[in-house]
Amino acid sequence: MQPSSAPRGKLVVAHAERKAQRALQRLVGATQCPVEVVDNLDALLKLVDEQTIAVVDASLARTRPSIRETPARAWIAVPGEGLAPAEAPVVDALLTAGWNHVISHPMPILAEELLATAQKLIRGSAFGLEKYMVWGAEVRSYTLEDANDRDRVVSALARDVIAVGLPDRIGSMVSVIADELIANALYVAPVDPTGARTRSAEPRDRSRALTGRDVVTVRWATDARYLAIEVRDRWGSIDLPAIAPRLAAGGKQATSAEGGMGLPLAYACCNQFVIGCAPGELTEVITLLDVRYKPTELGRSASFHTFSGPVDAEGGTS
Repeated sequence: MQPSSAPRGKLVVAHAERKAQRALQRLVGATQCPVEVVDNLDALLKLVDEQTIAVVDASLARTRPSIRETPARAWIAVPGEGLAPAEAPVVDALLTAGWNHVISHPMPILAEELLATAQKLIRGSAFGLEKYMVWGAEVRSYTLEDANDRDRVVSALARDVIAVGLPDRIGSMVSVIADELIANALYVAPVDPTGARTRSAEPRDRSRALTGRDVVTVRWATDARYLAIEVRDRWGSIDLPAIAPRLAAGGKQATSAEGGMGLPLAYACCNQFVIGCAPGELTEVITLLDVRYKPTELGRSASFHTFSGPVDAEGGTS
């Protein structure tokens, strides 16, 4: 088998501390792309081009959050200390500034999350919860055939999660997350040709057959590290640039047409919040709950990622 000849770009790490530089260089070096390391943002800017993935210490990024507007393949903020999570005000500041990739958790979660994010960006493969699971994890799915199936699917998912041995606390968070993401897919995602959200005012207890683009699918899996919940709609209408500031504001700036508190509430209940969008075709929201640690051992704010691109064969559209 010959290695791919497609350009893979490069990664540049910007961090002031030598120990953190070496750790991050080893992590992203696993992508087998060229990696360069600098200790300040001015040096970083000299190396960034449209094929660069820039990995930046979050505290450093906060001093110049608009740097993310420099053309690059992606800007990823990471915790400043390998064993300490990013501080919540730092995460909120970067989300407010529109960063698409903010990692809030320390090692070993940092390593897993950073590598998965970089590989998705390098390969142009944005979709599918499988990218966050170890090989062999079973994926289960539910398809909503009617809007009133929402309660049934949420209850079934919570029961199934508890049945595999996860605690009731996880089951409760799963119920909240799934309910909010399904509601978003049912009532916020549908749009008309002008972009108006045609279902936003629809009563939530009204039966509506779901066919064609209205079909909503829910998938989940666990690998004893993470519990992943994935909700997909066929509209691809989510306004990606608006999401990060909304999450930082806790939904206070959202209107009912935009989903109100739904996405911010789901974000508050998970450890990683990942959105993929193929415009006009598919929106996928994946939430990850780390089941290895107590909530107090993790960052106060969830990590956040958005990806945009065509639906790839690897991600599928089950």
